[in-house]
Amino acid sequence: MNDPTATRRSHPGVFARGLAMGMAEAVPGVSGGTIAFVTGIYDELVTSIASFSHTSASTLLRDGWTAFARRHNLGFLAVLGAGMALGLPLTLVLVVGLLESHAAYVRGFFFGLIAASVVHVGLQSSWRWLVSLGLLGAAGGVLLGTVAGTSTGQQVSMIFLAGALAATAWILPGLSGAFVLVVLGLYEPMAKALLVGDLPVLVIFAAGLGIGVVCFSKVLAWLLERARPAVLAFLTGLMAGSLAQLWPWRDTPVSETVVVGVVAATVVGALLVGVLGIASARHDG
Repeated sequence: MNDPTATRRSHPGVFARGLAMGMAEAVPGVSGGTIAFVTGIYDELVTSIASFSHTSASTLLRDGWTAFARRHNLGFLAVLGAGMALGLPLTLVLVVGLLESHAAYVRGFFFGLIAASVVHVGLQSSWRWLVSLGLLGAAGGVLLGTVAGTSTGQQVSMIFLAGALAATAWILPGLSGAFVLVVLGLYEPMAKALLVGDLPVLVIFAAGLGIGVVCFSKVLAWLLERARPAVLAFLTGLMAGSLAQLWPWRDTPVSETVVVGVVAATVVGALLVGVLGIASARHDG
């Protein structure tokens, strides 16, 4: 693990990275994990989180708080978390406001993000898997959007499911929990719930997150390690199927002015994913 002293000296930089990660997690198709990787803290983040185990409590009781904090790099995690806690609501305020006043443009931007992510993730799989599991994932994406669209956005079961799937999505490459909320038609309701502090809704969502982290994420991580091309193919199809939910003109009359603006927003979204993908590839190289 990185030297804790070095981490303390770089707290402003860690906070700025957390701010960027929080902003990214509020936007479907942009992963906070990608931001962490590109900015050089991904390994430290993963190592710090992985340091927690069944022996953590005994370390705290036996060796005290200082040893516990040092072992788990809590200074780094706390500063990073503070940045994310600020970046997420700031971005949600902007996005929710734009959804209310310029919904077609926001959906166009999200459409570009997800469409570019389909290409980016699909290139990491193989045609053999894309033809089979990719098509299955596409059907699943359309089905999820249809089921969510016919249900009330505030149903307990849907909110709980959204939390569980969002937690699972966070460990997938190039995917954020916000994407899951878009597929389920719950992005705007959950964003508003967070901004106004709707405690009952947030508690249900948090319970789903907990289940997702404990149960689904470990299974998905195991599958990624052993059958990565197949998982990525299914993910590619799932994202492609979700594009129906993001079609900019679902509820907006088509006009020449709106078309130009939506196309521009779509291109910006696609370019953002492309830039992040190139930066990530260069960092990896």
